[in-house]
Amino acid sequence: IFVTTSRELKRIEGLARSPIFAMLGESLSGIATIRANHAVEYFQKKFRQVHDAHGRSFFAFMACSRWLGFRMDSIMFIFLAIATFAAVIVQQQAWFEIDPGILGLAISMLIQLSGLFQWCIRQSAEVVNQMVAVERIIGFRDLPSEAALTNDYDEGIKDWPVKGEIDVKDLSVRYRPGLPLSLHGLTFKVNSGARVGVVGRTGG
Repeated sequence: IFVTTSRELKRIEGLARSPIFAMLGESLSGIATIRANHAVEYFQKKFRQVHDAHGRSFFAFMACSRWLGFRMDSIMFIFLAIATFAAVIVQQQAWFEIDPGILGLAISMLIQLSGLFQWCIRQSAEVVNQMVAVERIIGFRDLPSEAALTNDYDEGIKDWPVKGEIDVKDLSVRYRPGLPLSLHGLTFKVNSGARVGVVGRTGG
């Protein structure tokens, strides 16, 4: 349960961390435009939202680790109590001789075993959690490739372009399937020889 839950929480935490770095990059590169358009409060509010989202996922991941630690401590406490009471009962009933030094050594080793168990389970879970990064890299690797830079159609239009103008009609694009449209019904024309600058929301 712990390994499965911690792996999913680590994936969610990684996804929630990306917007923070993206917003920091946008804010640093477009700080002049943000201040000129009086959008400082808007970016502060948006940054708080993404930071809170990351904080919630990170807190859930840490709470999962604390849950494991409490359960492991409880189990080891039960083992320690059973071993201690069993040693006392055996000594009182005189079933066999128990060396106090050996008993103390066994109890101290049992106490250390609690931390060792937690360390082993955390390390095995951490290996699985770190594989989330590999999973994301594999996801990028399996993305469909773009079209080739040149194709057979290029041979028939060697004299293209005749005029240096761009005519765009009803353009709608999105960053990837499943996301809302970033541009919807965009129509414009750039005449030959004209200079056009495309400015994003942060001035980039």
